[in-house]
Amino acid sequence: MVERLYAGMSADERSARRLQQFLDAGLEVFAERGWAASTVSDVCRAAGLSPRYFYELFGSREDLFRAVTARIAERVHTTVRVALDGSTGNPEERARAVLGALADWFTADPRTVRVALMESLATEEFRQQRRELLEAFNALAARLMRSLWPSGAGGSDVELSAAVLTGGLVELLIAHASRPVPPELGPLLDHLTALYTAAARL
Repeated sequence: MVERLYAGMSADERSARRLQQFLDAGLEVFAERGWAASTVSDVCRAAGLSPRYFYELFGSREDLFRAVTARIAERVHTTVRVALDGSTGNPEERARAVLGALADWFTADPRTVRVALMESLATEEFRQQRRELLEAFNALAARLMRSLWPSGAGGSDVELSAAVLTGGLVELLIAHASRPVPPELGPLLDHLTALYTAAARL
């Protein structure tokens, strides 16, 4: 049986498009209204789609929030990996390139910071997902540090240093997204780069 097309798209393609619409709308609503004040109706209005389509894709508002944060995490991981694999120069220049790419990605759309790092503190389930996201950041940071000084970085101290520095970067991003006049990132990233490269030598 030949599948009928609507607007030139198959049923699977239309479903995939609606999924992206809901993810985009969820990012907008959760960032603007906050988790506590948002509703499925708010998301459907922002997406321009009916609740019927919402519940075809998500079991609940919580499911959508987890999907939105998972998409953010996936894109962040890709950004860091690409920057890490493509960075050149001395260790400090490579660290600055990776940290700059990560900061640029988040600050280009502050909604990602509000949802993934701030609204994700709303419930214990979300906090667990947030912890898993930060653990993944820590692993990437440790990989960065080991790549900077392969002969000098290793063992549990690298993971500990990576966790401390990742926490600093997270607070920097939250401050940048929360203040009416965001602080200048350049000097702060330079300082954080120096800390990363110094810690990698330990």
